[in-house]
This record gives sequence, structure tokens and C-alpha cells, in this order.
Amino acid sequence: MNGKEAAPSAAGVGEPSATTTTAGGVPAVIPEGAVPAGARELAALIDSIEAGIDAWAQATTEWLSGQSKPTGTAIDKFIRPAVARMLHEPGSRLAGAGFVAVTGLLGHGRSYIAWWQGEDLERVDALANFSPSSISRYVKTEWFKVPVETGRPHVTGPYIDLLCTDEYVLTFTNPVFSSGTIAGVVGMDVTAQTLERAGLASLRSLGPGAVLVNAGGRAIVSASPTVDAGDLVQAAPEAAIYPVGRQFRIITHTV
Repeated sequence: MNGKEAAPSAAGVGEPSATTTTAGGVPAVIPEGAVPAGARELAALIDSIEAGIDAWAQATTEWLSGQSKPTGTAIDKFIRPAVARMLHEPGSRLAGAGFVAVTGLLGHGRSYIAWWQGEDLERVDALANFSPSSISRYVKTEWFKVPVETGRPHVTGPYIDLLCTDEYVLTFTNPVFSSGTIAGVVGMDVTAQTLERAGLASLRSLGPGAVLVNAGGRAIVSASPTVDAGDLVQAAPEAAIYPVGRQFRIITHTV
């Protein structure tokens, strides 16, 4: 949830369509019925994560809108059980999750972080809530700033999470509101290794060089042993490209 971050962008949602390139170099749309099973499986994997954070953001918005003046204690009591449930549910893909408030939500000049990770629900950087200079590092991150400024969901990464896991991580964040006013973000951390375990077989079914990339073209999971998470890749002229989730793509061949 903190570390070296990747560049933001946006992409399609839901059932993947695809493009490829004709002999004349012109992109051509592949009919949805021709989208291979591996691409549909990866789309379903990412869609399930995004649907989970969408529902959580909605529930958090409803709760915040019913609070006249939220406190850190009240936020903890609402957020922690939700995080525990998501981290402990069978088949959970999450390494951690939580909430970060916009400055001013809890009082003049105050932000707040309520974030937990791992099966033991280790609290992340609770002391930051007592230090404005410490909490400021969170509100300056891409995963916080983009959804707060745009009012839209965002995915950051893969980046090396120097604070929590020391692994390549993707942070899914959604804005949350209080009576129509931006109040902060809820977020979920998913490691690239977790996505690899869940999706590598589907990716390999698309070809030995297939890669799942973020909007900036950086690899998240690769079927190729020569491409690692975080590597910048480029589609080959003959590649088919399948949008996955809001910001990802599958590239079947790279150069």
C-alpha cells in the first residue's frame, strides 16, 4: 500500500472484447464470442475483486453518511470487522485492506488511516494517526489521490510495497463519500504473486508469451519466464489484446 508506484490510466469493464492487427496494420475487433476461455477466466478474477471493493465502498459511504461527526474509534469499529471478514473468507485474494480519510474529516487538519493486513490482522502504521507528517505520506500517494480527485475507482501498481509486504502489490481503491462529499478511500492490497497463482494457468492457455499488464504496460503476471512483474512490455504486431477489468489488458505476444 506504499512504495514505488505505476502510472494511472483507465480501461474497459466486464466481459472482455479484444483487438488484433490485420496484415495492413489496422486494429480489428475480435467478436466477443471468439474471446478465448483464458481471457474470460482472468476477466472474471479481476471483476470479482473490483465487485468486492465496489460493494464495500457503497456500504462505507452509507455508514459515513449516517455519522454526524466520525471519530477514529468509530471508524475502527466499522472498518476492522469488514477487513477481517474479507481477509478470512475462503479463497480470499487479499493481503490487506482498509480506509484512509481525507484531511479534515475527523477535525481540522486531521486525516486518519485504518488499515490491517494478513491473517493475524496486523494494524498498519497506527502511530501515523498521531503525526500529521506521517499521515501525509498516505494522502500523497497515487492510490489515494487519484480516486479522491476523480471520484472514480483506481488501481495502482504493480509496485513494491515497502511498508507492508515487501512484495509487488496492486492496490485497488474506491472513493467513499459522506452525504455527497468526498470522505476518503477504501482499499484492498493484492500481491502479484497471488494473482499469478490464481491466473497463470489461464494466461498460459493464451500462449507462452501472454502477459497481463496494467494501463501503463507494466507486467503483472506473465506466462513467459523472461518477463517479471513490473517489467515494461510492448505488444507485438500480431498480438491480440483483451481488456480485463477497469485498467488491465492481456497481451498475447510481446516484443
